[in-house]
Amino acid sequence: MAAFDHTYTYLFCDLLTDELLAELPMSDVAYSTELNGIGTLKGVIPYSEETLPLGPEAASQPSRTALYVDRDGVIVWGGIVWTREIVKGGKAIGAAEFLSYYEKRHVKQTLSTDTSMILNPAYVPGGQRLYADQKYIVWSLLRYAHAQPNGNIGVGINGLTAPAHGINRVQTYFGFERPNVYKAIAELAAADDGFDFGIEVGWNPVANNLPPTRYKQARTWFPRRGRTAAESGLVFTKGGPASSIVDFNWPENGVDMATEVSGLGDGTGEAKVTAVAQDTDRLASGWPLLEAVTTYDGVIDQAQLNGLTAAELTARSNAQTQPWFDVMADADPVFGSYEVGDEALFAIEPEPRVPDGREGALRIMSIDVTASSGPERVRITCGAV
Repeated sequence: MAAFDHTYTYLFCDLLTDELLAELPMSDVAYSTELNGIGTLKGVIPYSEETLPLGPEAASQPSRTALYVDRDGVIVWGGIVWTREIVKGGKAIGAAEFLSYYEKRHVKQTLSTDTSMILNPAYVPGGQRLYADQKYIVWSLLRYAHAQPNGNIGVGINGLTAPAHGINRVQTYFGFERPNVYKAIAELAAADDGFDFGIEVGWNPVANNLPPTRYKQARTWFPRRGRTAAESGLVFTKGGPASSIVDFNWPENGVDMATEVSGLGDGTGEAKVTAVAQDTDRLASGWPLLEAVTTYDGVIDQAQLNGLTAAELTARSNAQTQPWFDVMADADPVFGSYEVGDEALFAIEPEPRVPDGREGALRIMSIDVTASSGPERVRITCGAV
């Protein structure tokens, strides 16, 4: 059907220079984006008389190739090819969003907001000092990573400058522990009064008849990414003439739920830094005490541990609701009109599985797209608002 005809272009580029190596066809493609996480892509490059002259072998080399997915002239996904294997008719590749690069990067000298912990009090990258605001700590970590030889894959960080979030942190990353850059950012973001983060990709405006270029830009959103349900106006329904939900699962899972979380930082014995956060509202309303313990290696600041523990409690308090919805890409709301972080209203009309129907506002946590033959399939996984 014409309504489902979308043009996909797969651009394979050099990871360091972003030079276009080849446009290659792909089949059986599925890709995802995640809120504060790393989306993935899998697909097959056909090796045939038509594609072999394009040089698919050199253009898709794992660990040094960037891949962009263009849908109808809009880049909807960007990341790095990490795996490749022989399959019938070609080679299957596995890729992950650009944030995955920082899983491969580590802090090799001590960086800190506390000048008493470092030898060179100049700010990163010339020295070891971190700016105190949490947004600027992200800038510092990425700037440090980019300053290493061959360590800059072209992710822009200008968006991490002013204005600040206004949330200062006391933070030290010990070089001898080789902390992971991505994990450091993710833990900072997960703390109480934290933020959302990601790398946005797209086309730069074309000027002076020059070839089009792409951008990848690191961003933070404070206090959160996306629109509220009232702001977005997004409504997904199952049943009725405007139905857009093909299938769904709206489970209730108490396995990971907690009403009290203990956070353990660094230290040994009685000197170990600890924090406790309780969901006093649930406990007062009759919920049982459900305990969880989380360890945060390298955390020595009490305030930071308090924030991380409180954030973990919030996540576990909402763990009982983890629904997913398979929706039509071309039904309202159409794919592209929503993104991770947005809230939407999901409404299920009465049916045998849900005799009384069900509706509620949920936050979009991940979007998975299958772009194979036939209509695109989109799965939206949600969390509590």
